[in-house]
Amino acid sequence: MKLSLYNIIIPYKKYLLLYNTLWSSVVMCFSSDMSKWGIDDKLHLSLSNIDHRLISTLKENKIILDDDIDERNMVKNILEETNNVKDVLELTIIPSLACNFSCWYCYENHDTKDHISQPEIKHIVLALEKITINKPEITTIKISFFGGEPLLYFKIVVIPLIENLKKDPVLNALTIKVGFTTNGYLISNKFINYFTENPILEAIQVTLDGNKERHNKVRFSCKGDNSYSRITKNIIDCLKHKINIVLRLNISEDTKLDIAKLLKEFTNIEEAKQYLHISIQKVWQSDYSVYDTIDKLLAESRSLGFDSASYFTYPSSIWSTCYADKPNSMVINPNGKVFKCTARDFSPAQEEGHITEYGDIQWNDIHEKRMHLSPLNNKECIKCNIFPICAGGCSQKVLEDKIGKHCNLMKNEKLRIDYARRVLFEEIEQEKIERKR
Repeated sequence: MKLSLYNIIIPYKKYLLLYNTLWSSVVMCFSSDMSKWGIDDKLHLSLSNIDHRLISTLKENKIILDDDIDERNMVKNILEETNNVKDVLELTIIPSLACNFSCWYCYENHDTKDHISQPEIKHIVLALEKITINKPEITTIKISFFGGEPLLYFKIVVIPLIENLKKDPVLNALTIKVGFTTNGYLISNKFINYFTENPILEAIQVTLDGNKERHNKVRFSCKGDNSYSRITKNIIDCLKHKINIVLRLNISEDTKLDIAKLLKEFTNIEEAKQYLHISIQKVWQSDYSVYDTIDKLLAESRSLGFDSASYFTYPSSIWSTCYADKPNSMVINPNGKVFKCTARDFSPAQEEGHITEYGDIQWNDIHEKRMHLSPLNNKECIKCNIFPICAGGCSQKVLEDKIGKHCNLMKNEKLRIDYARRVLFEEIEQEKIERKR
């Protein structure tokens, strides 16, 4: 017998939770009984100190394993399978970096009039055709329109690109799905009607930054008008047409959100509970402690009957990795520039390739370096007890970090335990929700 590599002990009230992050199992004991369970004062588990009467319970929950179980190989295989999905090609298309909003936390430079041109649309379509011919296992193309604000160029980039895909005999034989990340201000009847006639739209992500007064101070259009009212009206129009909306609520230290008041905007819409999905997320510049606020908002949103999630509902893990880590994923900008990550500015230093006029993608050294990065090659990473629910963190940060100290969780045991606690509690909450359905 041996201990699993992926056990972590989480204090909770008068209990200790023995949580296994690979097997998604948990055993609860009283803190007063910790010595019987082989747990010392530093919350470390020792096989030799476990009361023999508890062995079978710990084996059932994979806290203790037979010697022939190779967890590292299991983790390696799961991660490689997740990253190397063969049948889906994921694209993020940036019609332009121009935007009609000016949000304080945005990292992009919107001072541009560049947009994807008609010749570039043809180059993109040609590139996709070549990729899918060379990879006949691809059956689905998923396109996420991002920005900037993608709806600024709905008429002259988005529609022509989709129509060109439909006309291509190779690509038209595949399943095409699209989505949008938009501020929601420019959603129009034309937009809704187009996707009513072309039912390929999976979802739209729209952001609100608090209640009306707070939102209008943070997210305002270049006209300086009341963007909140217009955006909520557009969301309601989409819901009435049974379009899935992921409503992202950005939370920072000074966000004072009355979530019940905000969601009341949609409670009279019959389709809201089915098509409105609440995503409560921390603004990236904010401190980790903001998750305490998010937990309370998440619970309240769920109590009102809305499908709701935070980062810890669907964390980065060996079962769900970032699009940037997948070979069958890319970000395409104006001028044929190709990137992998949308969480950085699109400066030349971040560029990883470009599409030629013949539809060939010429990758550079940055891309080659990224594709050879793997947390599996990091000995400290792979032996970390929360690796399965972290998957090594952000590859972009690893790529930028020359000394390899990108991981705060590895260095801070208290933070690591709290991270695991939040993931575990969300797993439990999701199981409760599933049982009610």
